[in-house]
Amino acid sequence: MGDCNEGNTQENSENDNDQWLSEVDQLLHKMIDKLGVAYGIVRENKNLEEPSSWNIRIEDHKTVLTSVILLKYMSRNKNIKEALSLFMCDRFPHFT
Repeated sequence: MGDCNEGNTQENSENDNDQWLSEVDQLLHKMIDKLGVAYGIVRENKNLEEPSSWNIRIEDHKTVLTSVILLKYMSRNKNIKEALSLFMCDRFPHFT
């Protein structure tokens, strides 16, 4: 019986992670869409052991956001939208 619960826990954790990643994707696109500039976002998740990352390019500026970096921003501000806003302001002149 314990094995079944462990499987459910892992599945729930993966679902929560997928939901969190999707939320980050959506928020990034919404934030940058408002600027009306050319941009690209590519999410990379090479394997389950490595954290996900987003390669973000806005016009001639680019940066990489990892889930580890985002979690550091979230430690200062628990709101994911605010944390992403702070990150984008720190990295891109478009958000100043």
